[in-house]
Amino acid sequence: MQVRFSTDGLPPRDRALRWCDFFAEHAHSITCGPKADDFRGDASGWISGEFALLDILSGPPSLQRTAADLARDKAAAFLVWRFRRPTVWSGGLDGSPIKLVHEAGDLCVSCTEWRFEMESESMTSFDIFVAPRAALSPLLAGGRLSSPFRLPRDSALASLLGAAIDASKAQAPLLPEALAEAVLRNLCGLVAVACGAQEDGADPAGDPARSKQLAAAKRYIDAHLADPELSPGAAAAAMGISPRQLHRLFEPSGSTFARYVLRQRLLRCRDTIAGATGTGRSVVDIAFGWGFNSMATFYRAFVGEFGGAPSELRAPSSQRASAREAVRAPNLGRGSSLGAG
Repeated sequence: MQVRFSTDGLPPRDRALRWCDFFAEHAHSITCGPKADDFRGDASGWISGEFALLDILSGPPSLQRTAADLARDKAAAFLVWRFRRPTVWSGGLDGSPIKLVHEAGDLCVSCTEWRFEMESESMTSFDIFVAPRAALSPLLAGGRLSSPFRLPRDSALASLLGAAIDASKAQAPLLPEALAEAVLRNLCGLVAVACGAQEDGADPAGDPARSKQLAAAKRYIDAHLADPELSPGAAAAAMGISPRQLHRLFEPSGSTFARYVLRQRLLRCRDTIAGATGTGRSVVDIAFGWGFNSMATFYRAFVGEFGGAPSELRAPSSQRASAREAVRAPNLGRGSSLGAG
């Protein structure tokens, strides 16, 4: 659905408040800085479900995300900002904010779980891609970002991600909504690549070497996920380490090679069954396409992970919304096993 909102025409005293209401509805709650009678906000773009891709112009007051804003928002999301003017963005975990100075064309990747302050010399101008946690978290090591980061405009990943954002802005509104949402869901894959490249070698436990090896193992798994012969032995041989060393890489996260493989396959199956790319394909075809070799194993693992059968994702339209909510967020408290171990 295309959206368009402008504070032009509103009484000056109402503009900042109405702008904050609009931003909270389509991205996340914010607080405007010192109020100004000449405040202006203008937004256009496209939303589908919990995804949003918006073109923003606002100012001159600074924008903040405060503790009160965090408390107002229930759903967490990841954010990709692309600034069109020099902007200072400062945020992150409480007590340790990171100051990022952006030039025009730079990208910033952050999360709605963090407070921030954003300032520009005049009007703030940027694109923002809002990706729900359920779409991007499974693609990230540990399911999260350790900190916000900047992608310089002249870097290869910034160029690729920027081009993908431009193409999505131009073409997604021309597609049926289901296909357009699939496009934005695929955009999450490129965001995850950028996040993974940034976080390689940044191990919170203080072991960069292990972090790099774990990231390499996950890249190998992602590249061979559809192969039913994927195994610890094959992955270890490709990385030049022993299977025992490979298993030890996953231990600090409380997972195993087999559980990680299983969960990634289940997530791909869930997204394919529910998405436009799965239309016309049977659940059996999708499951085998993602490396399962037993439907009994697949169904048991799917219900155990998401709390519902795959068929619920294809319920009649009157039931589809509630069914998707039931399976959208993975149940991280349940473990499963797979013959890849």
